[in-house]
Amino acid sequence: MIIREYSWVKCKYKCCHESNEFTQTKFKAINYRMNRIKFGFCVPLFANPGMIFFRTPAYKKLDWDSLRETVLCCEKLGYDSIFVADHLFLGQDGEIWECMTLMSALAAITSKVHIIPIHLCNNFRIPSVVAKMLATLSHISNGRVELFYDYGWRKAEFDAYGIDFCSTDKDRVQQMEEGLIIIKGMLNEGVFSYKGEYYTVKDAVCSPRPVKKLPIWMGEANNSEMVCNIVKHADIFNSMPCSIDGFQKKLNVIKAECERQRRNFSEMGLSLETQVLIREKEEEVDRMFEVFNELKKCNNSYDADILEQLKKTNTSFDGYDLRKNIEEEFMIGTPQKIKQKLDQFVEMGVDHFMLWFMDYPDRHGIKLFAETVMPYYKAN
Repeated sequence: MIIREYSWVKCKYKCCHESNEFTQTKFKAINYRMNRIKFGFCVPLFANPGMIFFRTPAYKKLDWDSLRETVLCCEKLGYDSIFVADHLFLGQDGEIWECMTLMSALAAITSKVHIIPIHLCNNFRIPSVVAKMLATLSHISNGRVELFYDYGWRKAEFDAYGIDFCSTDKDRVQQMEEGLIIIKGMLNEGVFSYKGEYYTVKDAVCSPRPVKKLPIWMGEANNSEMVCNIVKHADIFNSMPCSIDGFQKKLNVIKAECERQRRNFSEMGLSLETQVLIREKEEEVDRMFEVFNELKKCNNSYDADILEQLKKTNTSFDGYDLRKNIEEEFMIGTPQKIKQKLDQFVEMGVDHFMLWFMDYPDRHGIKLFAETVMPYYKAN
């Protein structure tokens, strides 16, 4: 159970120390530490520049050595998790590493961080085999693997790789739910049978079973069928990058469905995926934006459809070329400014942040965030 409310403690502090600003600030820090906010590093597994400001705009070419060393650096710095996106082509020249293969490699070379896919696409792999993969990863990582599952929206990838896209989004979501039922059944029971409209398994063996139960992550809130499945199956709801107002709108949708299904919303963890550009001074942030704008001329991507999807998942989105929009959507600025933005999401219940560092392959932002921001939210 994810505990996010400490109203009785807050009331006590308010009554006794209403005028003491220091004490209120101290209470907030205590509240955060009781909650233990987590921070995850989103692995730059696709080359950019593609669309300007999309995830890692300064990363021009895939480099395994850089990626490996950066992941190990993040683990040493105290990041809690590593996230791996699931696409078949993306960014500059479509270059991207395959998700499950990369998760396996990262699970083997790390010892502390949790390994989690981002929107693992049901249709890209047979669900019963995915269950075997996850069970194997659980042992490689000693129980550090988790599952973030989705139905896939990017038709161009399905078409290019000869994967059935289904006739409607509703069909694809229903297919995903059957896949998730099979994965959960095999991981939890070891031997599992199921007959559905899309999949059938008979006495499918998953042995050895995972080291421990895998938490289930799901998102977004723009499809009613998916929202129904999120409330039915997910331990954690994840939001793609959005503003404070945009996030509240998503929570309202999830809360309404929780009421309909009679699920306790407070038991669901909340996660936010976002991008980070952190520097000691605002002038340094300005210089980084100049660098990013220069990279527009390098754009050679296959990602125009990404813009349309971003508009669907965030109604306030109006394009990533406007700096004002960038700063509303992402964590941009000095450590203090980023703390203030994070605080707003924490107060809304977010307990896990998925971070794309926009200055990668430079590790300055990764280190500065770990040294100046993360300690504010971590238990001593």
